[in-house]
Amino acid sequence: MTTDRLDNDFHRTYDITDISRFFSRRSGNSNPEKYAVYYEVDNAINRTEAPIRVLGLTIGLCLEGEGEVGIGVKKYKFSKNSLMLLSPNQFLHSLSSSSPVKIMAIGCNLELIESIMPKISGLLPLLIHNPIESVSLLSDEHSLDIQAYMKLIGEKLKAPDSPLKRTKISNLLQALLCEIIEKHYVSKDGIERPQTRKEEILSKFIIEVLQNFRKERSVAFYADRMCVTPKHLSAVAKEITGHTASELIDHYVIMEAKIMLAESALTIQEISNKLNFANQSFFGKYFKHLTGYSPSVFRKMASTQS
Repeated sequence: MTTDRLDNDFHRTYDITDISRFFSRRSGNSNPEKYAVYYEVDNAINRTEAPIRVLGLTIGLCLEGEGEVGIGVKKYKFSKNSLMLLSPNQFLHSLSSSSPVKIMAIGCNLELIESIMPKISGLLPLLIHNPIESVSLLSDEHSLDIQAYMKLIGEKLKAPDSPLKRTKISNLLQALLCEIIEKHYVSKDGIERPQTRKEEILSKFIIEVLQNFRKERSVAFYADRMCVTPKHLSAVAKEITGHTASELIDHYVIMEAKIMLAESALTIQEISNKLNFANQSFFGKYFKHLTGYSPSVFRKMASTQS
């Protein structure tokens, strides 16, 4: 399948069914399952300013080319054998490439992930909530192993329906995740690398922010829920991610605001209310301070690009 550029309207919030339908239409291949999808992208060039949010786990592997992608608060360089992980409700933005790229990807919904999690020793939360490992470079050997799993999952997804089809796909996805987790979190002698106390604090903080950022932007609120001081929480966040706790909170608020402005018919006042700002004026100043654009200008930009 070749797409010189992904559809311009592909900057909204999507679940796995939406992605499956999109790529099935583009490629002519049928991937009717609602819980997982396999797809390939060739020659992806640029993204709009509006971010993508996928309601599930996405695993991508670059086979050719190189470029840059924004995932969460960070931008990453990627090239051949780069593994990309987009965790549930995480934002992807600013995708660009300096040369033609080929990417294969697997997406699965939260229900499928939650059914797998108990089977892999609780390591999956470490993987999908750790912002450090969103993009990592694999060896040729490990990349080929990952490709083999992903292609096999893709073949099984396109196979005719059967009583054990979902079970087979679930088991293959479990094996794929084990391969990925082993690369990052299990040492050669088979002992799991435990999270440090600081990594544990950061992981819990990210989870809390994802659950509460629409209502709470105070570092003190999150520190109190985690029984640490705001100063310590911000220091931990800065040490691990390069961003303060406040900057991480702002990131999620701004990405949510961008998605609402780009994809919804909500008024700016309604968006301000949904994000718990005191008034539209305060929201506008906050948005412009962090993006350089007023909400109305950003909405016009997103509308023009679509």
